[in-house]
Amino acid sequence: MLLVSNKFSMLMISFSLILSSTMASTNVRIPEKFLGTFKLDRSENFDEFLASKGVNWFVRKMIGFASVTKIFAVSKSDPDSYDMSNLTSKKNTHFNNWKLNQTFEAEGLDGKMHKITFNFDDATDTLKETHVRMDDPNDKGETYYYTIEGDELLLKMANDKVTCRRFFKREQTSS
Repeated sequence: MLLVSNKFSMLMISFSLILSSTMASTNVRIPEKFLGTFKLDRSENFDEFLASKGVNWFVRKMIGFASVTKIFAVSKSDPDSYDMSNLTSKKNTHFNNWKLNQTFEAEGLDGKMHKITFNFDDATDTLKETHVRMDDPNDKGETYYYTIEGDELLLKMANDKVTCRRFFKREQTSS
């Protein structure tokens, strides 16, 4: 009888640990420092990154000269969700009411439908945005890594052996 009771206790403890770790992972929030409006200031290796993806010279130059603003915010309709906008001189995208670790479908800057997932890694203090094009079964996807350095949002992207960094300055909001 004692053996059965101990096994039941161990089972309940295991269940409680699994449940609490599952609940903890759903309570992950994007830190406040990532929220706000950030305007592109400068880039490193961006042209090389685009070339490694097969983008032709003329299109690379047009993309390189485009202004870009990124906005991360808590959703106004659901405080457990987020909104993210990419505002460019060519096209804007708005991803509304998404939750961390949940994949959703939306149109990307390339005009194609993407499966998109945002994750936050507490250990590295990094927000990760992953895109996979839905119309291409061979698409390896793209992953964007965001960190905060001072008052800048730093975006890192890599393809093959080329790593690109784009620096966005925080725009001050008027009170």
